[in-house]
Amino acid sequence: MGPEERLRKVRLIKGCKCRRPWGLSWQTATLDVRQPRWVPWKLVPFAKGILAPELGQADRLLMSTQTHNFPNERVLSPRYEYLLFLFAALVTSLLTVRLESSLLLLLLAGGVLLAVYTLSAACLRTWPYLFVACALVVPPLYPSFLGGETPVYVANLLFVAGCFMVLARGTDFQIGADSIGKAAAGFLFALALSIPFGFWFSGTSEGVGSCLRFFLLLHPFLIYYWLRSCQTSQREESLMLAGKFLLGLGVVAAFYGIIDFYIPIPIPHPFADQYIYLDGRMIRRAQGMLYEASSFGNLSAFFLGLTLAILLSWWKKLSLGWKIALYLMIGIFTTALFLSYSRGSWANVLVTVPVFLVLQRKLRLQIAAASVFVVAGFVFLVYQISPLVVLNFFNWRMGTLLEFWSDPNLATSGRWENWWHLISFFADHPWYLIFGIGYKTLPHTHIFGRPLIADNGFLSLTFEAGVVGLAAFLWLNRAVFSTTLRASQQRNSVRAIGAAFMFAFWCGEMVQMVTGDLLTYWRNMVVFFAALALVQTIPQGATDEG
Repeated sequence: MGPEERLRKVRLIKGCKCRRPWGLSWQTATLDVRQPRWVPWKLVPFAKGILAPELGQADRLLMSTQTHNFPNERVLSPRYEYLLFLFAALVTSLLTVRLESSLLLLLLAGGVLLAVYTLSAACLRTWPYLFVACALVVPPLYPSFLGGETPVYVANLLFVAGCFMVLARGTDFQIGADSIGKAAAGFLFALALSIPFGFWFSGTSEGVGSCLRFFLLLHPFLIYYWLRSCQTSQREESLMLAGKFLLGLGVVAAFYGIIDFYIPIPIPHPFADQYIYLDGRMIRRAQGMLYEASSFGNLSAFFLGLTLAILLSWWKKLSLGWKIALYLMIGIFTTALFLSYSRGSWANVLVTVPVFLVLQRKLRLQIAAASVFVVAGFVFLVYQISPLVVLNFFNWRMGTLLEFWSDPNLATSGRWENWWHLISFFADHPWYLIFGIGYKTLPHTHIFGRPLIADNGFLSLTFEAGVVGLAAFLWLNRAVFSTTLRASQQRNSVRAIGAAFMFAFWCGEMVQMVTGDLLTYWRNMVVFFAALALVQTIPQGATDEG
């Protein structure tokens, strides 16, 4: 037998499948290339010895080591599809039991449209815009099958759609490992650890409420992940458009709050009982589409600081049209912030603007005076329209601060007494401070004998999520400060100015956290974390012309 014949027979041996017992690896053999037969795997060496007895020991060793693992031809669905099927089955079963047929068909049609949108190619480009817009300016719905009192936001539905989009189109996302993302994951994990204690200490109802509030807090972190990871949203033109879109949404939200203050708009949305008294009349403070006036003030403070930062940074390069537009925006945001009657939000602005000027090396007397003059000018215009509103703010909201040393509880609107009551309780029961009593259960739990609202973000987080949650929150803040400060060191770039503003605003947020639990303002956090993601995604070489 010649060498070519031997080689042909060896290839035949390697080229055909053979049957194997259970648990053993596949091997190959054949006796006839025209009529391949299945042979037991133990006969392979025997067949090889008959067909090619001339093969040397080295060739035998090579043949024995070249085994082939044939892949399983069964197609497995990704795990997210099983979760999607399970979620759809549970929701459909619930709706079938609780709803009438007409409303059920309407909801199912809406679900189908949402699913089609999720799987469409346009979703990658338009989802961030729809999500932020619905979170900020779209009023909630009140489904009858939930009792007509529990609000459901359109942003909640888009959040679910966004989650499945990320899972279904993983190739369109580049999973980043930036410091803010890692710290955010750790912070959410720390909050999740406290949720079982909400069931334990406060009961099933409050435990479910804790889960729902944790679900709301996930919204800003999803938009951050999306903007940082989605490949189609990292072009410079898209980022500039997204920044202008955020400013436009802020104008709409603030303008709605101003109109609603003077002429209440009959759109049902949840709001806290926060009023001012003028001439014996009870008037609700400006809240816009948000729940609290402090939340509306916090949002107005962000956009007021942002417009001032843009105006001061690019004064020489802005066109006349842009300068006029920015002045009008400053007037709208100043009026909205003033009508919210939020002292903590004003403290936020008073911290944000000086810190930004320091980082940009523009803290000069004339620039600071110009900023104060612009804001004071619009406050004076509000005084010309509603003098009682302005005088009441300075006499009541600001005047009570002068009574801090004599009556701190009055100066802090009742916060001082609640703080000492909570601190005394946890000093007597320190074991509650390990993991907390459950995320967002503090105002609803019966542990203290009566409802208590801390109105202090640091105290609320410590009592609800324990020292574990507080440590994770400090880690998140450290990541935000270090990331934005490092990016702000690049002189004369869009990214540096944006990062400097976010660093300054986060300083203002930490100050306002002393007067309110800003983590409950999840709709505001969607905007803030979207801005954080946009600042980091801007190319380092982006010029001011954009």
